[in-house]
Amino acid sequence: MKRILLTLPAAIYELGVRTRIALYEANYLKSHGLPAPVISIGNITLGGTGKTPLVCYLARYLRDEGRSVAVLSRGYRRTVRGRVEVSDGESVLADAVAAGDEPFLIARSCPGVRVVADKDRAGAGKWLAEKSDVSVFLLDDGFQHIRLARDLNLVLMDAGDPVGGGRMVPFGRLREPLTGLKRADAVIVTRSDQAFDQAEVRDAVARYCRAGTPVFYGYHEVTGLRRLDCEGGARAIDFARRRVAMLSGIARPDRFQADLEHFAMRVVARRDFPDHYRYRMEDWNAVAADAVASGAEAIMITEKDAANLPARAVVGSPLPVYAVQIEFRCEDETALKTLVLRALMQAGAKNR
Repeated sequence: MKRILLTLPAAIYELGVRTRIALYEANYLKSHGLPAPVISIGNITLGGTGKTPLVCYLARYLRDEGRSVAVLSRGYRRTVRGRVEVSDGESVLADAVAAGDEPFLIARSCPGVRVVADKDRAGAGKWLAEKSDVSVFLLDDGFQHIRLARDLNLVLMDAGDPVGGGRMVPFGRLREPLTGLKRADAVIVTRSDQAFDQAEVRDAVARYCRAGTPVFYGYHEVTGLRRLDCEGGARAIDFARRRVAMLSGIARPDRFQADLEHFAMRVVARRDFPDHYRYRMEDWNAVAADAVASGAEAIMITEKDAANLPARAVVGSPLPVYAVQIEFRCEDETALKTLVLRALMQAGAKNR
């Protein structure tokens, strides 16, 4: 019955998405450019493909290449409306509550990079360009934000679920029809270190992307454990064969557990919350109680969950609390970086 009731709203939603894209493709709606090149990082399915680690990877790389980098993000579930300057490139100016967890994490992970949260990302980019020198914009979660023109369109696919069941929400995980993949300048398959159906990925790219669209294979590497309840850290391997509890408020919590089990951690207690969940003290107290009762030696959480915990949550924790730090890695890093630099050079030549 629920499926029947959702059929009409789902059809109306899909029609709206298709109509909006068609209006932009026919130039009835105009995309707005910025005074510096724009690289978009996004996906065609709902969350969980690893956009934030890739944004950080590109931001740090371009920063280290001498570029003045700015990240434009919507700032999902933030409490402050309008425009929020999350980082001016020197200091982090807003917390996860005000800015949204992902812009806050990008700002904290990428010193020297400007970060702004604004629903109107074209307006935010123009505002930022007027007050500071920006040589490249990174558009976070920007594949569907076609109101803003871009010079390189990167779309991520999760290796374990590349086409989101082939249907749009609510019956599948697609944000838009797969035909939207023709806008992609490159496809990046994330979590490709896990077993996956390579033929499904190849078929989707061959069928829906433009001919010759490059495909890169990436994965996430656990680079360390950041201690939250006191100073310090650890290596993931230090907890091999040890009992741990797990807390997650992310789109794909099973992937987080797989990351822990990759290092032979024994997950003996687990609590899942909705993506971007902002925790209350009673939530944390229940998690800590479960962890103690299960005989866990530590509590493992994601960096995004760490940003969404109450400030006093881990103070006096009965167990050590660690945020698991991950970074994006690419199997053909040189080719990906070459693609990015070529797009920036072509954009620069076009704007001369």
